[in-house]
Amino acid sequence: MAETNPDRSIDPNTGFCSRTKTYHTLRPNVPLPPPSQPLSITEFTLSLLRSGTTNHATTTFLINAVTGQRLSYAEFFRQTSSLALSLRDRYSLSKGDVAFLLCPTSLHVPVLYFSLLSLGVVVSPANPLSSDSEIVHQLQLTRPSIVFSTSHTLRKIPSNIRTVVIDSPEFFALSTQSQNQFNSFGSSNSTHVVDQSDAAAVLFSSGTTGKVKGVTLTHRNLIALIAGLYQLNTRV
Repeated sequence: MAETNPDRSIDPNTGFCSRTKTYHTLRPNVPLPPPSQPLSITEFTLSLLRSGTTNHATTTFLINAVTGQRLSYAEFFRQTSSLALSLRDRYSLSKGDVAFLLCPTSLHVPVLYFSLLSLGVVVSPANPLSSDSEIVHQLQLTRPSIVFSTSHTLRKIPSNIRTVVIDSPEFFALSTQSQNQFNSFGSSNSTHVVDQSDAAAVLFSSGTTGKVKGVTLTHRNLIALIAGLYQLNTRV
């Protein structure tokens, strides 16, 4: 049987390498799809969700702890597909566009993330509690094609930027009106192939030592993160 730790300079108890003076994970390698395979984080994650859940129609996927509202796996899949199709057709969103999100936690937010990422749209979330000047700075850095807010955070968004309010009847219609126009997720959502090397998200620092700074993560970065968490949970 092959050695799990062929590099004898790595301490098997701590993962510390005396040769490079760095620490290595002691967990087994995480299997990842080939880097050249076109694949979005949405496709990858939904494939795991589908394979790990047998009864999509009744199994609860998300719960709003405040209101008790629930969303099943099947409802989540349908809303994600419908919203992606609506955003593509109504707002002409496509690969490489940036979407700025100023939304407190709700059941709408995961649906929105998965929909945007399936199209290759780069998501850039911001803290709803950020000051007006911080929001303006982030908007200047990301130059979004569209902003998603709520009725409470809308006042922080300049009026000249195209904005969709996610706690509005309009948004509800976007996530439900196209559900009969496809057979399975991904069959009609994307006009562009999403590669793992494509940008997926721009995340910002807290700004405690100055203005907030952004970092870009690719779909491959997020796939590796989810794959690691999935492997860890399946071994428990």
